[in-house]
Amino acid sequence: MDHPLFTGQKIWCPVCQDHLPFLRIPNAARLLEVDRRTIYRHIEDGSVHTFRVGGTGTYRICSGCLLTKHQASAPQSKSPVPTLKSNAKKL
Repeated sequence: MDHPLFTGQKIWCPVCQDHLPFLRIPNAARLLEVDRRTIYRHIEDGSVHTFRVGGTGTYRICSGCLLTKHQASAPQSKSPVPTLKSNAKKL
């Protein structure tokens, strides 16, 4: 390992290959505007890098993995977003 595990407030994520902030579950859910259970599903399926804090047993989730997972699972819009001009033509 050629890099320090901690640098300031950031922790090394072996998946993202970078030092990133790690979030608590409620903060991660708030960031993505999803239920906490969604975050737990990401943890259970192994799609995000996490670690458990000793003593409390709470999880910390890599913000980079979380955002990458969220962007990959976000539905892609197939139709263009309607604009005011396109709506005005219909009137």
